[in-house]
Amino acid sequence: MISNSILAQWGLSGPQARLGNGLINDTFCVDNRFVLQRINKQVFDHPQRLVTNFKNVHDHVLDLVPRLLPTVGGEDCYEDSDGDVWRCSVYYRSRNFQSLPDELVYAAGQAFGLFLFRLRDCTVPLEPAIPNFHDFEYYLNELEQVWLDDDEQPDRSLIDRCRETFNQRPVSGQRQIIHGDCKVNNLLFDLRSDKVVRIVDTDTLMWGSPVWDFGDLVRSVAMDIEQDDKLKKRLNSVCAGFFEQFPIPKAEAKCYAFAPIHMSMMLGIRFLTDHMLGNQYFKVERVGENMDRAKEQLMLVERFDTIQDALHTTILAYSETCSKIEV
Repeated sequence: MISNSILAQWGLSGPQARLGNGLINDTFCVDNRFVLQRINKQVFDHPQRLVTNFKNVHDHVLDLVPRLLPTVGGEDCYEDSDGDVWRCSVYYRSRNFQSLPDELVYAAGQAFGLFLFRLRDCTVPLEPAIPNFHDFEYYLNELEQVWLDDDEQPDRSLIDRCRETFNQRPVSGQRQIIHGDCKVNNLLFDLRSDKVVRIVDTDTLMWGSPVWDFGDLVRSVAMDIEQDDKLKKRLNSVCAGFFEQFPIPKAEAKCYAFAPIHMSMMLGIRFLTDHMLGNQYFKVERVGENMDRAKEQLMLVERFDTIQDALHTTILAYSETCSKIEV
């Protein structure tokens, strides 16, 4: 648990409990009022950059994200004697899900769509949190370099298939600051309603394409949904919420329809690479867990490929009908 010397930096005391199921950082709830988090320095070479990036965009999304609390000395974070960087924020009593109930999918789309809309015209500079993050070609080259011939993993032709798919992708020219990790488990929901209380895990704030955030959101919404009818309803709901808040031109619809394929494939490659490197990035509880995660994402790629045209039609409909009111 957290040492008293670290708690003292924020004048905290009280019971502690681990919070969430994050694969990167270590997060704790203190006294049922505060969230104290140790940033993973193996993943983030310069942890202070995460806090600086957050502060740079804060005024644009202040009511959508947790409130960061300074130390008693007025600092934004604290580096302990082991070189670990800690930060503290307000704890929000809320519900959090690895897989969303159907009735919350629309609200999830709204929340991330609004987040992107708020940052659409934000021009502040950001430091890279992770080198080459969301760089598909970089991840593919890395996988090729560490590939192990093993009966337990996919055939090596996977690399060629991924390259071919990547080269065929429709390219979006739109760029802005994005969340970078638009998964449903990064949403905190009100205890009694479908309202999103806060969007968390802004460590990967970056300049990039909003297409990536949408693809990641759809990917996480579709996880564990086996029935085609249920998946179709979920995709309709998430598109309705997202594009209501973040309208796009019809010309961009193909890019958004391809995005779930792109993001699922990229994450699958990252899981597989981490498995071959000995699980250096993503936390695991058992041998082969990152391999299983990779296979799960690559199966999603196949499924999204079969529904890409239908998703394109849905996105086109919402890009034509949705309008955004300034907030």
